[in-house]
Amino acid sequence: MNSLTWFYAAAVGWGLAAAVALLGGSAPGAARGTVKGALRAACVLSALGGAAAVAGGVSSLLWGNSRVVSLGGAVVVGTMQLQASSLAGVFTALLGLVAVALAAYAPRYHEAGAGSAVYLAVYNLTLVAALAVFTAANVVTFLVAWESVALLCYLLILRHPRRDTVASGAFWFLALSETGFVLIIAAFVILATQAHSMQLDVIAARAHLVPAGWRDAAYLLALTGFGFKAGLVPLHVWLPEAHPVAPADGSAFLSGLVVKLGAYGIALFAFRLLPIGAAWLGLLTLAAGAVTAAIGILYALNERDLKRFLAFSTIENTGIIVIAFGAAMVFGSYGRRDLWAFLLLAGLYHVANHGTYKSLLFLEAGVVEHAAGTRDMDRLGGLIHRLPRSAVITLVGTLGIAALPPLNGFVSEWLIFQGLFQGFRTGSHLIGILIVLAAATLGLTSGLAIYAFVRGYGIPFLGMPRTRQAAAASERGQPTAGPGLLAAACVALAVGAPLVLLALSRAVRTVTGVALRPLLLPGNLTVIPAHTDFSAFSPTYLAVFLIAVTVVPVLIYLAGRPRADSVTVPVWDGGMVAFRPRMQYSAMTFSAPTRVTFDALYRPSVSLRRASDDPAGRSGPVHYETEVTPVFLRYLYRPVIRAVEWLADTVRPIQSGDVNLYLLYVFVVILLAYLIGAL
Repeated sequence: MNSLTWFYAAAVGWGLAAAVALLGGSAPGAARGTVKGALRAACVLSALGGAAAVAGGVSSLLWGNSRVVSLGGAVVVGTMQLQASSLAGVFTALLGLVAVALAAYAPRYHEAGAGSAVYLAVYNLTLVAALAVFTAANVVTFLVAWESVALLCYLLILRHPRRDTVASGAFWFLALSETGFVLIIAAFVILATQAHSMQLDVIAARAHLVPAGWRDAAYLLALTGFGFKAGLVPLHVWLPEAHPVAPADGSAFLSGLVVKLGAYGIALFAFRLLPIGAAWLGLLTLAAGAVTAAIGILYALNERDLKRFLAFSTIENTGIIVIAFGAAMVFGSYGRRDLWAFLLLAGLYHVANHGTYKSLLFLEAGVVEHAAGTRDMDRLGGLIHRLPRSAVITLVGTLGIAALPPLNGFVSEWLIFQGLFQGFRTGSHLIGILIVLAAATLGLTSGLAIYAFVRGYGIPFLGMPRTRQAAAASERGQPTAGPGLLAAACVALAVGAPLVLLALSRAVRTVTGVALRPLLLPGNLTVIPAHTDFSAFSPTYLAVFLIAVTVVPVLIYLAGRPRADSVTVPVWDGGMVAFRPRMQYSAMTFSAPTRVTFDALYRPSVSLRRASDDPAGRSGPVHYETEVTPVFLRYLYRPVIRAVEWLADTVRPIQSGDVNLYLLYVFVVILLAYLIGAL
């Protein structure tokens, strides 16, 4: 079977899943057991569709682009054309993997009912639309599929429309998506008119005929338009607004896949439609990625809500991916095609890694919320004893996203570092310094990410329960199969890195024409990134070594521990009568050094209230509250919102409700059109 055949099977599976969920789950008067059975059947079909998408994505990576297939036509939107491409192979395989995991997660997460049935139907249709984006072969198919994803995701976020802030979060997503969509249309219009074709392959083949000014304008429009979806700073504000209000599996889909649509769009323009452009475009992309990565992790450290924390972390990882793409563009413009191809490969590897462990962490955030009734880190604690399986699965995802060896995040970030350290090979001292500065920013970001996820894992799972709800949390009935699958995928992407790199090198060869495999994989599970005389390592051997290093102390302990009965005696505890949960570090206390250091960025508003002002010092309880408004929301979006509200109030009298006045408007417009036509 070729790649497109697998994708057809995936689309059919997801379409059937949507139909089964909608017809069987929301039928009037249906028994609860019938609804539950219909939802489970829909999830099984969705998982089968996901497995087909994984097979199609891997096939695309290994065997290159398929031929373009036309599926009929319409008077309004024209012919639908599809193609399985190597560049999209990583994205479609990731789409399938996440779809399988979410299908295993959903039956235990969602209660059987009409609302869940409609939600799962919309979700499966969103999978079809996302697949259409990745396989679109012409401009119209791409744009129709892109807009379909935006509208369907808006409905996913609105799963619980009566809850506070849900409508606001969904509106932020839709408003910024539509703004980006307009810019994307403009970018495609420029290329289509200059290349005299709507087919992506033809546009790519004629890209050298497009004048430099139009090429640069199209790329800038695309970078900004896709940046809204990807979460580039300052276009990122929808992520921390929409992720917390969506269901856990919806948040996992938004972060694991929808954000990757933006990354795919940037890669599509940078490496397929407009390859090897001006160096300043690459530097701009590199700078946007570096700023995004740093800002994302700094704001993540200020969040107590698990899902807002993970949303800002997604912004950080988007920045890392775009750093790789931007550096690749710079190297390409300076004739270093080997580093151009290598950093594209590293960026695609990080796409797969981030989509895997971030989906896992969002699903586990849903488990924590279900079990403990809250996502506030300062109201959790000790969950490792109450949710042991979830604690282990979350630890795998945490190690991955913190880029700690031997997990997958370490491999892809290490590859990106190695590529950035080759900045001196451009032949320009200034460009080399700028690339190394990006590497330094990435180093700062990586260090802060470790700090952030020590906090993000330790506060909820370690220590003592801070509330009764956390103390009463139970793992019974919680969905762990889906996150467990993703945890296994994280391990496989790390230990099996040579195989992953082999597949990615074949895809990159199709896109760039550069054969990386002979230099990248010399054999014996060794990886030589970037350059033969710079560095080398083996992710597989590293994983085996670290596991062995962990096992040895355990064996020594087991062999040498005393055989006599143990005796428990009290120890000196600093004079404390009893250690209480409130004595533990809180999430905000843990991140206080960072908040103090970057106070100029955060600019918190602080409120301090005392029960009394007794001069003897008996003031009673002290209430300390701090709130941080992101700088871009404060100085960019709020002024825009106020301007739009002012304009709406100004033009409101035009909508008077008077039919005669509306007829006058029509007459004036016709008259103006006649006068303009007569000129």
